[in-house]
Amino acid sequence: MNTSALTSVRRATLAAAALAALAVVAGCGTSTDSGPSTTAPAPAPACSAGIDQFTRADLCDPEAVMTAALSAMYSYHPATQTQKGVDIGSAATLLDPGYLDRLGVSYSALAPVTGNTWEQWKADEATVAATAVVASDDHPADTDTTVARVVAVHQSVHDNDGTETEQLPPLAIYTTATRTASGGWAVSGVNVR
Repeated sequence: MNTSALTSVRRATLAAAALAALAVVAGCGTSTDSGPSTTAPAPAPACSAGIDQFTRADLCDPEAVMTAALSAMYSYHPATQTQKGVDIGSAATLLDPGYLDRLGVSYSALAPVTGNTWEQWKADEATVAATAVVASDDHPADTDTTVARVVAVHQSVHDNDGTETEQLPPLAIYTTATRTASGGWAVSGVNVR
């Protein structure tokens, strides 16, 4: 092979290598892969919401917010409540305002209490005390902004002297909590089953 032909082969080889390198560099900025991103999501903001002044629930703990809210809501005071059923007012600081707006005045439907039973409790000056615990049921995966749990609510009826007279059947309540602007949690959904 003469020198001129050898030089042409070398130039062609160098040109091909340069084009290949250029193609690799140019391809680094784009991706045709539609798979999941490897970039980690931004962490949730640190919670500095503190303790609810009325229920003493830790607003940075979604399960504590759920159990405190449902314990308050499902403790009834028929003689003094303005509407039959759940006591929204006693849990208001733990409820998402958007949820309250969506719920409107139909919140009595959240309590499985007949009108006759309510009126009897009212006449007897009875109260209903509730305790709520998170059940060990499966639940959707938590996200940085939403937590869902099944909460078991146990209620007992007390006469006007405070003596327990009856245990009501336990309730299974599907509950959702959402992060608020302060980074704390508020109940944003209650569904009685």
